[in-house]
Amino acid sequence: MPPLLEIRQLTKRFGGVLALDGVSLSVAQGETVGLIGPNGAGKTTLFNCVTGVLRPDRGEIRFGRDAAESLAGLASHHIVQCGIARTFQNIRLFPSLSVVENVVVGTFTRTHTGLLSAMIRSAEARREERWARDRAMGLLTSVGLADRAHERAGWLPFGLQRRLELARALASDPALLLLDEPAAGLNPAEKHDLLDFIRRLNTQGLTILLIEHDMQVVMPISDRIIVLDYGRNIAEGSPASIQADPRVIEAYLGKQGVSE
Repeated sequence: MPPLLEIRQLTKRFGGVLALDGVSLSVAQGETVGLIGPNGAGKTTLFNCVTGVLRPDRGEIRFGRDAAESLAGLASHHIVQCGIARTFQNIRLFPSLSVVENVVVGTFTRTHTGLLSAMIRSAEARREERWARDRAMGLLTSVGLADRAHERAGWLPFGLQRRLELARALASDPALLLLDEPAAGLNPAEKHDLLDFIRRLNTQGLTILLIEHDMQVVMPISDRIIVLDYGRNIAEGSPASIQADPRVIEAYLGKQGVSE
């Protein structure tokens, strides 16, 4: 399968801390790839570099058909326009807005109405507003939140806020979805529903790269697993091979844990 995302020798330093040290990886069109590693391994830093939140010190990030386009120097909203969306480890909703309004916000990179048209409520602006709300309601239906569309987002229980954040990310119609610990804080039933939903998204053609500490989530859903430790690639392969890899076991347990 051709690559959709390709990262080459990505390096990011924070003062004296080398968060990413020449990381290289690729994600093929249609894959679900798990990105794992101990706390501080550089996983979220990598996501932040891909999405334009941080600028890498060195390396390349390429995306699109055959990973042909460079994302270097692009602002976050331009990267969303290219077809990459994400969720966050710590949920970042607009708690005072309604559930449906939060999802409508996610459509902004797919609309074209200018400020003046919006202010005077032109016909085009009204059409795009109807389209955005219809799209938002469709996504809320898909995540089981349509009946709570007009509640404040901040009133939702934690597990439903996770679903809402997913719906908002999908509102931009991405080709690649980055999920940063989507199962964090969910109960077993919610995790099961999340796995089913991610599988369904992938079956529909969405490419997914996810960070996840819960091995019962990441292992059954991933086509491949990539492991980082201290900002470096240490292993890559099928879930079964990764679970048996002594380098991975040592990264999580330490040498003493391995010897025991």
